[in-house]
Amino acid sequence: MKHSFFILMASALFIVGCSKDDNDDSRIRLTLDALNASGANAKSTSFTGKNNENVIFTDFRISIRDVVFKNDDDPNSNLDTDEIQFRGPYQIDLLNDGDALSQTIGDVVVPDGQYKELRFKFHKDEDLPATDKLFDKSIYIEGTIDGQPFVFWHDTSENLDVGRSTGVKVVGSMVNFTVEFDISQFLSSLKQIDLSQALDGNENGIIEIFPNDEDGNRDIADDLKNNIKETADLINK
Repeated sequence: MKHSFFILMASALFIVGCSKDDNDDSRIRLTLDALNASGANAKSTSFTGKNNENVIFTDFRISIRDVVFKNDDDPNSNLDTDEIQFRGPYQIDLLNDGDALSQTIGDVVVPDGQYKELRFKFHKDEDLPATDKLFDKSIYIEGTIDGQPFVFWHDTSENLDVGRSTGVKVVGSMVNFTVEFDISQFLSSLKQIDLSQALDGNENGIIEIFPNDEDGNRDIADDLKNNIKETADLINK
């Protein structure tokens, strides 16, 4: 019994010691969220441009992988490193029936340092069920244009670098990083897009905006993809 008692006490001390060490780690918690111009829980998004007044986004999703954080205090740290903090892929739902959403990927231990920048890759996931809206897609949006349903998707596979000039010091504690997409800027951040010009070329009742769509909206698909990337901002909250 005495030996069992000592073994039990040693085990307890080991667990406490490990817990203390874990709590002393420098960690970054990564969240992605969407912002509506009318507020975080707005049912619709206000777009600039007279012809976009009747445009409503109801669903916005992305698929990403390979998240990397850059430590400015480490000369060997860069965004092309193989030291990927979040491998993925992750399917992120950021808008549901007009409500802006927030989704936390998780937290990861990182070296102490000043962090100003992160990179992730838009990545289409072919391992999802074919019925999933993000199957074989990296960006997906649903909504209406003057009351008519539209669907936009893109299968781009490219990096997105997001940063903040001041940076955040991460030393022995948990720091929250959020990548925020401003939905109200999706039609104007880089190029002004007039979605009222999108066509239902095959007259199936749905305006389809894809890289290879048959409705005649392929240029709009590329412009919208680039605008979405431009709106991403890194904030600490």
